[in-house]
Amino acid sequence: MNNSYLKTIRKYYPNAIYSEIFGKLVIEYLKQIGFNPDEVMTANSICSDDINAMQFSISDSGLIGPFYLGGLDGFPFTGLTGIQAFAHHMPEDGALLIFYGPHIGITKEGKIGKVVRRGQDHESNCCGAAQAALDKINDKPQEPSLLDYQEDTIVQLFQQNKVRIEDEPYPIQEATEVMYEAVQERIHLLITKSKDEFVGKYLILIGSIFINVDEGADSCITYKEFRTINLDTNEEKDHLKGFVTYLAKNKLD
Repeated sequence: MNNSYLKTIRKYYPNAIYSEIFGKLVIEYLKQIGFNPDEVMTANSICSDDINAMQFSISDSGLIGPFYLGGLDGFPFTGLTGIQAFAHHMPEDGALLIFYGPHIGITKEGKIGKVVRRGQDHESNCCGAAQAALDKINDKPQEPSLLDYQEDTIVQLFQQNKVRIEDEPYPIQEATEVMYEAVQERIHLLITKSKDEFVGKYLILIGSIFINVDEGADSCITYKEFRTINLDTNEEKDHLKGFVTYLAKNKLD
């Protein structure tokens, strides 16, 4: 990616970093705080959008996995069954690392909520599920249906935050923040409800908003949480400040 595209992304997300660099530095930082990548199993709670399969490579760095927790826009729709299955798969002396969060596109021209996808010559919505839910924000509230449960859940979430979303200059960006908070809350709840299921020693949580880009460019990430949980003592450590300091010393733009 050229610097002008990164500068465009940082108008919306000032701490955005190339996701490839982010992934590599996560691995190095984990080593510094005592985690061997060979004993870390990953789960991704990110959107099932095909663009993420092509641009999300954060866990492709010698870690075990990933297990897929997420559905539309990263919400962990696999629920307790998913998190507990994952909990049973972890190395007994190792850790589980969960990457979680929604995604959003930004074009080279600076349009947020859009990207130019592979094989296309026009912009399309990203996250499409989030934009489709925004288009229904003024509809009469309905209970999620079995035929479209995931999308209906996002619609319901956005409707509950209608004023907050519509008061912002870029509703899709604020809706993505709403989505991040919902994903984060649900991930933490699922972990709390499943504490007795984990067979390893540690949980590592990395929360972010994944930033998709036009075909041919390098995706980015804006980081929001970096936390470890000792499963024996329930002690939690917030590593975000330490990781930010580490990034400042090592990242390349």
